[in-house]
Amino acid sequence: MRKLIYIFLTIVLVGAIFMMGTWLVTSAQMSALEEQDFQRIDLTTVPDGVYRGEATTLLIQVEVEVAVKNGRLETIELIRHRSGKGEAAEEITEYMVAQNSVDVEAVSGASASSVVIQAAVMQALEAAVRP
Repeated sequence: MRKLIYIFLTIVLVGAIFMMGTWLVTSAQMSALEEQDFQRIDLTTVPDGVYRGEATTLLIQVEVEVAVKNGRLETIELIRHRSGKGEAAEEITEYMVAQNSVDVEAVSGASASSVVIQAAVMQALEAAVRP
């Protein structure tokens, strides 16, 4: 009986360590993405075209296709969004297009996915203006 208790406690401990590690890595990745300046690109300098971008954390993966025309965000299509319960964040693309800005409020209840989507859009726009 004592051996079973030790095995159970070991499994619980290993699970707790794994969960803590996942949380720490994800927190660090999210902090780095959140620190980005989502206003750093002047959309009027982005050539017309369609650009792809992606951003990931340990738990969230996003790939987008961003269409720019006449210095405006025309469309933002989510090619891939793996996020668990962050589905609600997908509407942030509509806000970005409507406001012609990547720097919009995160979707309530899905802020982590919102930030990763914004980061993917920024990556696409940065690729567009890179020489």
